[in-house]
Amino acid sequence: MRLEQIGSVLLDQASSQAQLHQALDDFIQICGEVGGILPDPAFDAWSGDSLLADGVAIAPQAAANCARDYQRAVIFMRGVNAAMAQCRLLFPGETLHILYAGCGPYATLLLPLLPLYRHDKLRICLLDIHQRSLDSVLGLLEHFQLTHHNIETVQGDACTYVHPNKLHLVISETMQKSLEQEPQFAVTAQLVPQLRTRGIFIPQKIEVRLGLLPKRLEQGEPSILGLRAPPAHVGHREIGAVLSLTQENVTSLSRSASSQENEQQRQLPPAVLDIPALSDLDQYDAALFTRIQVYRRHWLEDHAAEITLPQRRTDLSPLRAGQSWEISYQLGSYPRFTFQTTPGRLAATVY
Repeated sequence: MRLEQIGSVLLDQASSQAQLHQALDDFIQICGEVGGILPDPAFDAWSGDSLLADGVAIAPQAAANCARDYQRAVIFMRGVNAAMAQCRLLFPGETLHILYAGCGPYATLLLPLLPLYRHDKLRICLLDIHQRSLDSVLGLLEHFQLTHHNIETVQGDACTYVHPNKLHLVISETMQKSLEQEPQFAVTAQLVPQLRTRGIFIPQKIEVRLGLLPKRLEQGEPSILGLRAPPAHVGHREIGAVLSLTQENVTSLSRSASSQENEQQRQLPPAVLDIPALSDLDQYDAALFTRIQVYRRHWLEDHAAEITLPQRRTDLSPLRAGQSWEISYQLGSYPRFTFQTTPGRLAATVY
């Protein structure tokens, strides 16, 4: 399947799950053969990962494996395409300056879209910490006959990168579920100020919430898109918002971060949430839930992808009704949420 066909299938709302799956599999196979990097979960003790001051940059093989998370890839590509279309409306007649930070070895979220756009109206920078990923992308650009596009590759850390001019669109999907491990927050904080006025950052919003997840929840069968929805009769209970990250609030959030005893560790102001009084509270684990608005109507909901799977927090067990938790997002070399108990306001009502 040609790249233009792959992109068209992935963007077509009428495409069946089987067609979407096949298009992505074709793309992955070509990229693996041409670029020499095969998808691999790469769970072997940080093998090939780069440990940065602001998080972990996963190995090229693991980055390639993200393309196998079908729902994630499709929704992000459609969101990126919608954002590019909006940029053309916002900046008529201008050449769009686009930065794809953490592009990985396949530049998955942008490469299949390029044949659908006029090459003389785009100026693209592909940024990655791993030169091996960039070498793969260069091979793919040649293979897909995209070298006439105005595309440069830059090896560097997106958490500190400074682009030579203001950008119309920034794409960066450098996260794990509940914003743990990878440097999505730091990348967002660094790159959002480099946008043009009315420029767009992808993803548009990341929400992390605390909730209760049934202990005996059995994961539903994955769909052909990789959807991991739980059985319809089983649900979780919301407790409250922990963090909402957007291009509008990232700068103020970053400024509000306070230093800890180790001055290299900073954390955002905590959210304080109470465990509700439920008659069957012992049947639940606390969990962090992630929802991602890629752009406008293009959302990844709970359970829809690897990066929106709930993260159980069994370390908070046993749960006690009315117990209060201060939940802070810790920045630094391994970003994550930390929990600290506070004097609780015991709930008077049992539901």
